[in-house]
Amino acid sequence: MKKAIFIQSRLSSSRFPGKMLASLGGITLVEYVYNRCKQSNEADKVMIITSIEESDDALYELCLSRDIPVFRGSLNDVLKRYIDAAEFMNINRVCRVCGDSPFVDIDAIDKLFIEIENSGKLDYISSSNSLNGFMSEVFVMDLLKEVYNYDLKDEDYEHVTKYIRDNSSDFSTKEIDLQLRPSELEKFTLTIDYEKDLGIANKIVEKLDGFDFTSSDVISILEKIKDEI
Repeated sequence: MKKAIFIQSRLSSSRFPGKMLASLGGITLVEYVYNRCKQSNEADKVMIITSIEESDDALYELCLSRDIPVFRGSLNDVLKRYIDAAEFMNINRVCRVCGDSPFVDIDAIDKLFIEIENSGKLDYISSSNSLNGFMSEVFVMDLLKEVYNYDLKDEDYEHVTKYIRDNSSDFSTKEIDLQLRPSELEKFTLTIDYEKDLGIANKIVEKLDGFDFTSSDVISILEKIKDEI
């Protein structure tokens, strides 16, 4: 079974427009997240999936110029974008990563891939109990295709796995507890939702060596600088 990490990205964020092209660690955020996900030992492919809208042309062109695999699909029907990308690449198992998560836990991603593969019955598996920004989820593409034919709401198309998570008892699902939520750091988010989040992320990246780090490394840094931010 072919496995891929799909990094969903767009430039039309209402809270931080153009953030995927903002600078993190001397490169763009989209490059940073891509290089981070390339540390996976289990994924056969890592790819950016963005939209066909003109608003994402600059993101698409950047990916091409950096030799980063990129696929374009629907802007608002992100569920369909995943399905189309998986069919185009002939992918059976997909890990969903949001483009604003530069510190996504790669060890967890590999565990999710291994667990869903070895179980023989799981349709969906996710990580939980961690600071916002470490989490990810892996699913079988047949499940996404099945769900797409259900009577869905607009938010189900936008948030890809919302229907599955809201109706988890109807499917074969599992959560892995990462235990990466120190109480003294709960107020911090490691996703890039606003421009101020990018400043915090850059302070963390300054103290990291490359892209091969652990979530514990990030937590240790955050604990040291939390009073400065």
